[in-house]
Amino acid sequence: QGQEQIAGYRLLERLGGGAMGTVYKARQISLDRDVAIKVLSPELADDPAYVERFLREAKAVARLNHTNIISGIDVGDANGVKYFVMEFVDGSTVASLLRRGGAMDEERTFLIAQQMARALEHASKSGLVHRDLKPENVLILDDGTAKLADFGLAKNMMSSGASGLTRPGDGLGTLPYMPPEQIEDALNADHRADLYSFGATIYHMLTGRPPFVGDTLGQVLMAVLKKPPVRPTTLRPGVSPDLETVVLTC
Repeated sequence: QGQEQIAGYRLLERLGGGAMGTVYKARQISLDRDVAIKVLSPELADDPAYVERFLREAKAVARLNHTNIISGIDVGDANGVKYFVMEFVDGSTVASLLRRGGAMDEERTFLIAQQMARALEHASKSGLVHRDLKPENVLILDDGTAKLADFGLAKNMMSSGASGLTRPGDGLGTLPYMPPEQIEDALNADHRADLYSFGATIYHMLTGRPPFVGDTLGQVLMAVLKKPPVRPTTLRPGVSPDLETVVLTC
């Protein structure tokens, strides 16, 4: 802690890990502000495909400019350490809020869903498919602002080379928020995959549980592939029919 291991930034504390690396809270010395820095895992840093994917994520997110998306600030290589600097957000994930308080009331769910939809619309217009929308990747600030985070599995639809970073058959994403077509072939997932995950995330917020559950990963996988979800109103009768229709349509 407190070490300037990346020029211009002082690392303060470890915040967590993701699909491709570790995220730290840091201080940007030149502007005297807190930022978040994602560092590519050392075991992946020697793999050109992962390095390229990591850098593509950083450059793609840096193009995004939206209130409801964590913004990118800087990307670089510090003596072999690949890093990506992002906006630091002091908030709670939707996942942690669900763990603490269970299902959310419909009004709060709707307000968060509106913001997630705006974030996905902006990302889609910029050519990005997130491919890992889930409660863990939505941050809620004290003022109620929602921010979409972690584009580590994003696909850049506007880059002809981006698809080569995902092999046919790769099941990138997170069960049970991942659509069947992404499980079977993440290479060809498009914006419809994000709509599915959007619906699955709202489902969890409304009911307090994911749309597909099981005692084992295999059971969850088969449920996603073969079974329709239980209607939200079955688990929580107070859910409005209109919102239920939106969720099930997604």
